[in-house]
Amino acid sequence: RGHAMDALRRIVSEILLLCRARGVKVSDALGAFIARAVVLENSTLFPPDKELDEEGVQALTRMSVERLQERDSPSLETVKMQVGFDSASVAETERLQHARSSREQAEVAGIDEICGARIRSADDVEALTALYRTILHFLLSKAGLSPGEAHSRPAQREVAAALESVFPRSGLPAFTALSPSDKAAQLFELANIVLGIRLFNRHIGKGGAGIADVPAEAAGLATSLGASVCEELAGVRRSAERYVPAITEAYRTGDEPPLRLQAELTHLRQYAAFLGQLDDALRQAAARVEELARLLIDEMEALKALVGSRASVPKEQVYPRFDSLAKLWASFEEERDLLSARRAALEALRTFREPYTPTLRAVSLDAARATALAVEAEQRALPADAAAAAKVVESGGTGSGEGGEGGGEGGE
Repeated sequence: RGHAMDALRRIVSEILLLCRARGVKVSDALGAFIARAVVLENSTLFPPDKELDEEGVQALTRMSVERLQERDSPSLETVKMQVGFDSASVAETERLQHARSSREQAEVAGIDEICGARIRSADDVEALTALYRTILHFLLSKAGLSPGEAHSRPAQREVAAALESVFPRSGLPAFTALSPSDKAAQLFELANIVLGIRLFNRHIGKGGAGIADVPAEAAGLATSLGASVCEELAGVRRSAERYVPAITEAYRTGDEPPLRLQAELTHLRQYAAFLGQLDDALRQAAARVEELARLLIDEMEALKALVGSRASVPKEQVYPRFDSLAKLWASFEEERDLLSARRAALEALRTFREPYTPTLRAVSLDAARATALAVEAEQRALPADAAAAAKVVESGGTGSGEGGEGGGEGGE
């Protein structure tokens, strides 16, 4: 198996090299896909139970390059679209995972620095001050802020004030006595509560400096992308429907199957299928964003009712609410990022909308319509013919039957 994989990598590398020399841009994934397709389509030349010799490798490479060099080919463009859309989707997923991993690594580094601080005694003011500053920097990093940035100073002051309110310096000795895992848990909870305070202050118009309107961003993306994809999908489906009668007419009147028209229809249907996938995903995302917005409003209203005009509220009641706000906000950020990934996948897909010259002509459509109208007319005529036939049977005939009745009377 390892040898087969090495041989495939060598073949794909050679395919890419030859295509590049001919001015044809091919990705690794597309080269591998075409090579496998050529093997499957030519099982006599490339038996699946036999290892490729040098002659077979050269033949497979040559046939793959020839396929990839085809011009104005709907079938090749369909393959390119399949590979390109899948690759774009995977790339966006990996980008999101990398961004999440980078954030987590930064958080781990900050927590390790805090947990690694050595405090000789509760009177070690210098060490405790340095630790408190490190905790503040951790919270600023979690909020996407950098210490010392002039434009973010109002936001930094908000974070510092919220930290002092939730976790005053007097709580440091007790914090340093915790285990590393308990310290990490408390730091994450602290970050959520601080963010929740800032979000609530933003909601009531008394703070929230530098906080982007993530719910609006997510809702806007869901709405605009959803409408755009829905409209485009309807148009592509209409275009595909125009091919069906033309292909049917071509089969009825032609000596050869309309392979080109079928290839163009296949491309359109595959494009519509990918749009349909995005449409479903965007509808689900819009529903999730709408539900998150409802939960966020409910949480804000509950906090307003809890806090009211009181100067202080028991932390056992209010902190869980702030924590919940922060988690809802994180869910909004995740939905926004996923929607951005969908947008990138859609942009990649649209490069394959119609990368060939359509051959469906008005004359083909006119002929198909004429045939359809003729068939429809015949179908409408059938009930009238059947009724006339039934009348003939019942009366013994029309026209000649009436003459027969007259002859009978004359005979009498």
